[in-house]
Amino acid sequence: MKRKIAIFSIIIIFVLGIGVMSYPLISSFVNNIASRSQATEYKKSVAQMPDEETEKLINEAKDYNKNMSGKIILTDPFDAEAYQKIGVEYQNTLKINDEGLMGYIDVPKINVYLPIYHGTSPETLAKGAGHLQNTSLPVGGESSHSVISAHSAFPGETFFDYLTDMQEGDEFFVHILDRTLKYEVDQISVVLPEEVDKLRIVNGGDYVTLLTCTPYTINTHRLLVRGKRVPYDDTQYVETGASVASFDSSGIFFLGYKIPYWAAFAAIVVFIALVVFIVLFFVKRSKKGKKVETDNMKKGDC
Repeated sequence: MKRKIAIFSIIIIFVLGIGVMSYPLISSFVNNIASRSQATEYKKSVAQMPDEETEKLINEAKDYNKNMSGKIILTDPFDAEAYQKIGVEYQNTLKINDEGLMGYIDVPKINVYLPIYHGTSPETLAKGAGHLQNTSLPVGGESSHSVISAHSAFPGETFFDYLTDMQEGDEFFVHILDRTLKYEVDQISVVLPEEVDKLRIVNGGDYVTLLTCTPYTINTHRLLVRGKRVPYDDTQYVETGASVASFDSSGIFFLGYKIPYWAAFAAIVVFIALVVFIVLFFVKRSKKGKKVETDNMKKGDC
């Protein structure tokens, strides 16, 4: 009986261990596919819109950017109480549905494919990337600077975890309605949350900055990856897309270390194999012990 309890306890402990090890991998896998699906649904909705409607929304966004000059109050996007809201006009610009979706971002190098929502409230940043209010809407144009923010080390999501891998010269793409804007990274900075000068509009420039917390899980600073708009050639662009195959080529922060998905899966498989080996070892040992006891009892009967 004691042996059975011991074996059962070992099984329970290892099953719990497998659950703990597997959770960040499985939840990240599922949630990231869900985020990508949102971006895909956005594309479908836009495809059904008349050209006149998309043109009207783009022009409204450009007018909004021109009119916001002199009204800009920049703050840390992760400080929900500090950033200033500019009202209903912002929420209704580039609005195609009631979910606050304004577009999506594709960063091929780090396999990011995320919907972009209005604002950076905690609720918004829990489901994708957020556009930092009081910065230019991401429709491009002279003297514009849009800031797109997403979490790092967010439970069950990868979001901007791998933004640290970006280098100058890397490309990313912002999709707004039926337009695709291409940006090439020209500046990477690490600043304190209150240091916002690098987020301001540069006269004559056309920029988008990707923003997240850093270092990973510590979050004392902000990582700014700025991209300068460059000509877009759709014949050379292969969209990351929402496919599982594309997603699998990425990696994950697993047990505190950044590793490829295949390595994380391999670690779980090895762990399960170890569990099976240990359980079988104790079962075999238990059977052997019972056999010895039976043989001894038989000898005693003689």
